[in-house]
Order: sequence, then structure tokens, then C-alpha cells
Amino acid sequence: MGRKKKFNQNLVLKQITQVFVQYGYEATSMDNLVQATGVLRGSLYAAFGSKLGMFRAVLAWEENELSDQLILIAMMELSARDSQIKRMVQTWYQKQNATQVTMKLGQLILARSQILGVDSDEE
Repeated sequence: MGRKKKFNQNLVLKQITQVFVQYGYEATSMDNLVQATGVLRGSLYAAFGSKLGMFRAVLAWEENELSDQLILIAMMELSARDSQIKRMVQTWYQKQNATQVTMKLGQLILARSQILGVDSDEE
């Protein structure tokens, strides 16, 4: 029987957060997470249960100041189908200025879609 690999959970959560912010939830693969953390797939599953469990963990992580990008990913890709993530996003949202959130999220959507800075003549 193999030993469980020990790892620094705070460091791993930081690395997982960076991967989700870079790729989004749906486009993130377990291979991306394994490569970024250096933690074996089985150890990640043992610690978090699933990719969704990893995303929930980064949202709940006390040391993580939720980035606008992570919230955007949660809102667009998961909150409609996952009640736990929806509650986390709602709790975050209630502490924010609604107008500023709308502006920030709009800017993030435009940036993520790479619409900003694209010359329409280049089509």
C-alpha cells in the first residue's frame, strides 16, 4: 500500500487558483492541476475529492482574496448548476458595491474574450 504524499496545502491551493484563473473551470484538466502543483493525481483526489472539490476549496480558502477573475469563472461556469458555489458567490456579492462589480465583471468578460484591443480591420 502506498503512502499518502504530504504537501503544503496553502501552496497547492495557490497553484490551483492560478490554473483555474488561467484556463477557467471547464478548460482546466487534471493534467494541468497535477503539472502546476507537482502533486500526484491520486493525492489531489484524496485531498479534494474532485476537480469541483478543488474549485470549491479555492473559493473557500481563507487566505485567498477572491480575485475578480475567479468570481467571474464561478458565476459563468458553475453557480447556475452548483448550489454550494452559488451560495459562496452570493455571500461575496453581498459584500460588494453592485455598480463596481458590474463594471469589473464587464471588463473581465471583454478581456477574457480578447475583444479589447482587437482591430476590426484585421478580420
